[in-house]
Amino acid sequence: MISYVFKPARWLDGRRHEREHYSGKLKLDTWAKPRVFALHTTDRRIAEMKLIEMAKDFEKEALGLMPARSIRDALNTPLAEHLDLFAADLKAKGRTQGTLRKYIGTLRLLFERLGWRDLRGISPKEFVHWRTKSGLSAKSVNDVLANAQGFFRWLRHQRQLQEDPLKYVQRIDTRGRGPCRRALSPDEFSNLLRTAPFLRAVVYGTALYTGLRRKELNEICWADFFLDDAKPRVRVPASISKNRKEALLPLHPELAATLRRFRPVDFDSLAKPFCHHVPRIETVRKDLERAGIPLKDERGRRVDFHSLRMTFGTTMLASGVHPIVVKELMRHSDLKLTTNLYTDSSQLPLAAGVAMLPGFAASQPEVTDKNSPDRKGVGVSA
Repeated sequence: MISYVFKPARWLDGRRHEREHYSGKLKLDTWAKPRVFALHTTDRRIAEMKLIEMAKDFEKEALGLMPARSIRDALNTPLAEHLDLFAADLKAKGRTQGTLRKYIGTLRLLFERLGWRDLRGISPKEFVHWRTKSGLSAKSVNDVLANAQGFFRWLRHQRQLQEDPLKYVQRIDTRGRGPCRRALSPDEFSNLLRTAPFLRAVVYGTALYTGLRRKELNEICWADFFLDDAKPRVRVPASISKNRKEALLPLHPELAATLRRFRPVDFDSLAKPFCHHVPRIETVRKDLERAGIPLKDERGRRVDFHSLRMTFGTTMLASGVHPIVVKELMRHSDLKLTTNLYTDSSQLPLAAGVAMLPGFAASQPEVTDKNSPDRKGVGVSA
């Protein structure tokens, strides 16, 4: 082992200049090379004692008897500071403001409700107790748990946490609970476009015929619409797309004609036609009520703006479009997301699917004598 203290020095104008405070050089047998530490003292004896204590701590860490110093320091740091660093890292990685609000806002509220001030105070038992008393839906508490686990996973990657304290808290099983959102039927689809004011009808129609999300509608520019081409299309830039991939989607002829009428003659190609015009939930509810569309059905499923994207996928599947085609148009990474979460089975032609099966009588062999020993199939007694 190498262990000694010294005052760092450098040569300047031919003279050697020592620093006032001591530093220490330390190398344990398990280390590949020595490390230098600032000891922040001008007393040699205190510096030597500090270096000895550091060597003991490092040896205990190597034996697993003590957490690393970065973890010990993190335990004494307020959770609010950790959250600020987490938010800054997410922002540097290109996460959107909506994602930041979702993560940081949810976590701040959770920590406040549970009274967690630092990492020492986090308790899985307290989280489970809060979950049972919160009154939130299973999906909502699962989202909160996922956000918290993502935050603790980030702390582990930063070497500031040994283990996720909520690692063994299980998600609530939502199977059999059914989706919380439903798609619009074709009649409701038409009624909404007919009764809404023209500007909002254009927004609703664009969402219904393209599956664009609220954020994408707010950010898309006229330059992204190719309305005068033989085959009208819309480009979803990677910068505004949820999956960070650019997509080029075909436009329905009626939507393309409506957008051409809606587009100003002297339009600015960089202008955002729907920015600040995508209605808030209160306005959406009023438009739904005006169109005679119930906000909730008998199963408790609601209708909101995102239901328009669900309607986009469900209507195509109900019309016989291949699921892979629907998946690509909705820009999903997994077909299960398209067919399970974004498909309203109540809108699918289930009876028509059963009617396409061959007739039962046609599947039976022709029999002339029911007493024949060679007769196969289901016997019918007289």
